[in-house]
Amino acid sequence: MRRAELSLIPKLSRRQFFRVGATTFAGYSLLPMANPLQIRAEKKVQPRGSADFCIFLFLMGGPPQLDTFDIKEGKWTPPDFDIRTITPEIKMPVALFPKLSQADRLKHLLLARSVEAWESVHERGQYYIQAGRAFSSARAKEIPSVGSLVAYEFESRRKASDFMPPFVAMNFSPGGAGLAGAGMLPATFAPLPIAVQKDADFSFVVPEEERSRFAQRWEFLQKMDRELRSGKDRLGRPLLDYNDFYLGAYEMMKRPEVGKILKFSDEEHQRYGATSFGDACILARNLVNANAGARFIAIGQDGWDLHSSVYDKSKTVNHYTLCRDLDFALGGLLDDLSKMPGSQGRTLLDRTFIVAMGEFGRTPGDINPNKGRDHYRYASTSVFAGGGVRGGRALGATDDIGGKVVKSGWGEKRSIYTEDVVATIFSVLGIDHSKKITNTPSGREFEYVETTSGTDFVSPTEIAELFG
Repeated sequence: MRRAELSLIPKLSRRQFFRVGATTFAGYSLLPMANPLQIRAEKKVQPRGSADFCIFLFLMGGPPQLDTFDIKEGKWTPPDFDIRTITPEIKMPVALFPKLSQADRLKHLLLARSVEAWESVHERGQYYIQAGRAFSSARAKEIPSVGSLVAYEFESRRKASDFMPPFVAMNFSPGGAGLAGAGMLPATFAPLPIAVQKDADFSFVVPEEERSRFAQRWEFLQKMDRELRSGKDRLGRPLLDYNDFYLGAYEMMKRPEVGKILKFSDEEHQRYGATSFGDACILARNLVNANAGARFIAIGQDGWDLHSSVYDKSKTVNHYTLCRDLDFALGGLLDDLSKMPGSQGRTLLDRTFIVAMGEFGRTPGDINPNKGRDHYRYASTSVFAGGGVRGGRALGATDDIGGKVVKSGWGEKRSIYTEDVVATIFSVLGIDHSKKITNTPSGREFEYVETTSGTDFVSPTEIAELFG
């Protein structure tokens, strides 16, 4: 390995690793939960099953739809956006997205421009995106995140050789809604949170010369706390869950392959934008390529909440920098996954469903008196790729200022909502989105995809038009 590569291996000390686990465990509800879960399907649904992995790029803060993938030209538009017509139905601000505007990458992207949100407050909106439903203080500890449900569903498909956790979440800041966890599900399905930094310490794999001693210490630990893991202790389930987490951590610590997944070269670091967000996308690519158990990979890109000085290039974070970072990171993912071989003669992009979206959009038309854009739930754009998506297209349309959905662009005569995106994620991953958990701690049935939003009744369904 070159010297340049050594500095770019993410590291996490063993103490830090177990501290991360304790944080994840603390998010798990200590309410009693019957075992096993009682799950039934509400109706007969045939999942698409076109992907094995999902990479969810959470554009936190809410990107302005009319300044990105649903570009609208007006007196507010900076002249250096370089807006061009790429296809009859797609215009792009080429200066902001020089990579994604190129035909060889745009052909993979589906721009869904008829998306609406139910919430217009960050905390509630960010929770909604992760849980697929409105926040309820009465059930918050019970509700699992979408990623945790995917992890649970893939448990039966887990290979004996798998050693990575099924749900990995990178760069979710403690602010806002934070990272949603496993809720009532066992802690095994909670996300492994990672803050990807160039100088972070992820070196938790036990060195070859220490493995014999480490194995002896592990065996001694198993003898010491065997009674606690028997299920007879008064704490019961929580201790069993904590033990499951330790088993998962132990599996990772003894596998040298982890070091290959959690490293990247200086060339890759630069090609993905030389940012923490880009680095996280490299690790997501590595996790998919390794096929070692990680199925749902969520990555946060914070900073889109620009109420003022949105186009001010003198600011450290502005519209130009955020678009540039997304352009490099998503462009890098498309380039690499589309060239990496998957199973049955398909590429890894064919087997990986990529979703990029924020919790809502931004106010349409002219910018506000502070030269920024405020929260806006009535229009936004979500980007999809891979997993069978037929790219190079736009779905739906908004009015001339990007403020109102005027064309749904899909089978339902309404806008696309978060519930539809969640139903699509489940379907693409081969999961029946009509399932319910009937024996919840609260006694209230839990729907994988809820049919009642915070303010209206919907009939969520897969966005089949994404796939042609």
